Amino acid sequence: MQAHRAQLSRRINVRRSLATAMTVAVLAYSVIAVVVRARPLSNLLGLVVAVGSPYVPLAALVALALAIRCRRVLLAVVAASVVIATLAVQFSWYYLSNPVDVGQHIDIRVLSSNLRKGQADASVFVALAKQGADVVTVSELTPAAVRAFAHAGMDDTFPYSVLIPEKGAAGFGLWSRFPVTEVRLPKHRNTGIAAARLDVPGVRFDPLIASIHIMSPVASDQNSFAAWQFGIDGTKQELTDFASDTDPGAVIVAGDFNSTPDMRQFRDLATNGYRDAVDQTGAGFTPTFPSNEWFPPLITIDHVLTRNAAAASIKTVEMPGSDHRSLLATVRIPLDPTTP
Repeated sequence: MQAHRAQLSRRINVRRSLATAMTVAVLAYSVIAVVVRARPLSNLLGLVVAVGSPYVPLAALVALALAIRCRRVLLAVVAASVVIATLAVQFSWYYLSNPVDVGQHIDIRVLSSNLRKGQADASVFVALAKQGADVVTVSELTPAAVRAFAHAGMDDTFPYSVLIPEKGAAGFGLWSRFPVTEVRLPKHRNTGIAAARLDVPGVRFDPLIASIHIMSPVASDQNSFAAWQFGIDGTKQELTDFASDTDPGAVIVAGDFNSTPDMRQFRDLATNGYRDAVDQTGAGFTPTFPSNEWFPPLITIDHVLTRNAAAASIKTVEMPGSDHRSLLATVRIPLDPTTP
């Protein structure tokens, strides 16, 4: 009998030790993720850790439950602190709105889509655009996709465009209900941008709309982290150029940034007056990629940034044929930004 009790006690101790070790490991990962999120990324491993940051609160909750079950008071206190800290970071970005009052304004609806090398369903895409958009921005635009969209009636509703189609994933462009004037600024490495000024009735300063695509840090079979870094740096310079070229006019930049809000380099883009639409509206955690798997999208790499304008709403929409969910945003453009 005593031998049986001793064996049972050993089993309990072993399980408690394993649970404690798991708790420590999960907490260590959670703390590392918080630290990595706060600093500029310097390698692919850090990027992977940062991408998982939205799920760190769940991991910390598991650690808290394990610590309580193991009766590890100190670990439970640490786990509770990590849960609170990580929730504060994630909740504030996705769920707390930070609206901007732009005074008298006109709403412009923006549809932004990655076409997956032109494979997005043209009829669905054009129907969605006609129903819900005034301006459309796309990446991975191919010559075949341009023809398919034209056949589906895109040009009937959006007669103005700046299109730079290419084979594979290198093409990009935009369509508009409003007349456009293409903006040509110095181009930067590993970043594709099509930009235009919109002639919007009633708006004193023509707003600028840009379609963007930054190279993925994990493109194909190569470690393209350095290329992604060049793309981010180039994009920041492009945004600075847009601000200088348009001020005090509005700027809308939409597309596939191949970056999540938990990457410091992406958050650094939201300076010089630029703000992320989700952060403005508190729209919630709505991942956009990958959207063509049996499981739901896991990460948010498609974004809409605004300057001298305010995002009123943003949501994701399924796009058949693409591996990204599309974004539908409503942006308030001030009629006269110089008027108090």
